Amino acid sequence: MRIARNVGKYISIAMLTTAVLLAFVPQVSGFDWDLGARLGYESNVNRSLDDAKADTAFTVYGSYDRLPSGESRVDWTLRVTLSGSAYASDSDLNQLSGFVAPGISVFLSPVWSLNVAPFLKVKAVSDSEQSALAYGARASLSQRWNPRFYTGQYYVYTNSSANEEIYSYYENAVGILAGVNWTPAFFTEIGYEYAHGDSFVTSASTITAASMPARGRGYRYGYSPAFDALVVKDTVDRHSFSVNVGYDVTKAIYAVSGYTYTSESGDLGSLDNHAVFAGLGYRF
Repeated sequence: MRIARNVGKYISIAMLTTAVLLAFVPQVSGFDWDLGARLGYESNVNRSLDDAKADTAFTVYGSYDRLPSGESRVDWTLRVTLSGSAYASDSDLNQLSGFVAPGISVFLSPVWSLNVAPFLKVKAVSDSEQSALAYGARASLSQRWNPRFYTGQYYVYTNSSANEEIYSYYENAVGILAGVNWTPAFFTEIGYEYAHGDSFVTSASTITAASMPARGRGYRYGYSPAFDALVVKDTVDRHSFSVNVGYDVTKAIYAVSGYTYTSESGDLGSLDNHAVFAGLGYRF
């Protein structure tokens, strides 16, 4: 019953907030609005070094995109997203998030384009220690080589401040992607990302300052009731490989699915995670 109540609460709030935005943000020609729902699974949702736990999450979201008009070489962009997620097993991870990113796009040539966008993200989590406010910037290059084949590269800087310092982090990430529009309705895309920065990990083993590298200097750790484990802040290197597939059922309704494998290592050890999702969306 507790899970059912949390699912309803988080989904209702996300849908209500999106409806308010729909009423107050002016419409622009083209598919600028996006509403959808996704079902996802992660094999290591607790980010554990030695006792990984899997969970499934249901997410609803709404977003607004102001895209370049194509009438000039330089134009402004805007992306606003609201989402709510509810987890099947660990309701402490249920969350609401909001994201806004105004940006500038420059068409460098008929093939190459550049977008630079600062962003602000707020996250409210049932486990309030993980609630956070983050800011950063994303710079991306895109290449449209022909109507079917495209590539991209990006850099993202993120600085997140959480209610509990262990969950605060900074991160620098770079990534590449390549995609093919096999038909006007069907596409596939692969990607790779490398990131370096702070992160938290959990462990079912006993961790003390004396057992940590450099005798624990610079590390923050404590017990988390949400994860029922010790939580430690570490500096890590992360590698992620992803595959995504999408299909437009109609001009407005689409289906999308994806898989991401993540490998992460730091002074305290390494962990990996398998994540898969499938969803439906509506553009208008």
